[in-house]
Amino acid sequence: MTTPHFHPLQITDVRAETADAVSLGFAVPPDLHGTYRFRAGQFVTLRAQVGAEDLRRSYSICSTPQDYEATGTFRVALKRVAGGRFSTWAHAALRAHDTLDVLPPDGRFTAPLDAAHRKHYLGIAAGSGITPLLSLIATTLQAEPHSRYTLIYGNRDVASIL
Repeated sequence: MTTPHFHPLQITDVRAETADAVSLGFAVPPDLHGTYRFRAGQFVTLRAQVGAEDLRRSYSICSTPQDYEATGTFRVALKRVAGGRFSTWAHAALRAHDTLDVLPPDGRFTAPLDAAHRKHYLGIAAGSGITPLLSLIATTLQAEPHSRYTLIYGNRDVASIL
């Protein structure tokens, strides 16, 4: 097994989701398509050189594997954290067509899916913790047409819902 390494990926767009959260779209070159194939619920690690600091932060993928297969792009959401070096820099500096170093997807917060399943799933999230569930819920409901999903979601206020 080879050790994963960072690849520069181009940002397709920066979308304001709330007053303190943006989502970044990443385009994956065709030769890296298999490397960045992911399962709903996984995350990627982003790396940036900010001044003299090498900053790395992990963010959940909030788009679906089906969208990735169709478009060759995926999305992550970043919430600005007070005093957060990476999130503050990303919100202020990142624009469409910029390039950011990204590790291939990782993580085991996934679910085995089967079109024959008739399950009732329960998701519980608060704030930006919804991001992996966005991918999981959409993917599950597409892959398992007879399953249901109940979501319990807490947030500070309506304006901060992702």
